[in-house]
Amino acid sequence: MRQTVRSMSRIGRKPVLIPESVQVTEVDYDPDWLHPIKKPSPYTLQRMIENLPTKESFQAFGTPKRAKVEGPLGAIHVPLHSYLRMAVGTGSVSVRPECDGATKLGRTLWGTTRALLANAVRGVSQGYRKDLELHGIGFKAAVQKGDDGRDTVTMRLGYANEIVYVVPHGVTVSAPTPTTLVVYGAHKMHVGNVAAALRRFREPDAYKGKGVRYAGE
Repeated sequence: MRQTVRSMSRIGRKPVLIPESVQVTEVDYDPDWLHPIKKPSPYTLQRMIENLPTKESFQAFGTPKRAKVEGPLGAIHVPLHSYLRMAVGTGSVSVRPECDGATKLGRTLWGTTRALLANAVRGVSQGYRKDLELHGIGFKAAVQKGDDGRDTVTMRLGYANEIVYVVPHGVTVSAPTPTTLVVYGAHKMHVGNVAAALRRFREPDAYKGKGVRYAGE
């Protein structure tokens, strides 16, 4: 039986469109971030490209770079594996592995890195948002701005004491109504982590649905 080898990534080969308000550049890592490594042997390199990415392979094929994505909502750095090459064109940016997707390492990195770049471009231009709803008698939330510029969320969720949560930098939380919260920020992962942390304080009950829910959950 003839076997076909998939040598392309359907997601990775698509360029990421860059709005006029966003700039993407390739920058070096800070010297303190990268530690010197022993140059791998040809056999070790061959084994690396046949397996999933590891921290040892991150700088085995050269000096890794970072993609700096700047826009109206801030700047996000996306790590670039040493096996990848980034090309910035007119209105678009693309990444490509050295093997053109013919190896397991290349296919694994290609689509993932392209998705991270697309998320960063959207994040610094439009931002990400998560809506939360509080369901339960007496459940309510309020948000105050601290002296350090970070938001502080105070929630009453049926416990003896109020729950106080300090939002990390880069993410903002607002309360349009006493029973709704809006989490907003440029970094998709950070927005999702804050929303998940707020939800974990009182996850929805399996029967009555009391607790903190995502909108539409």
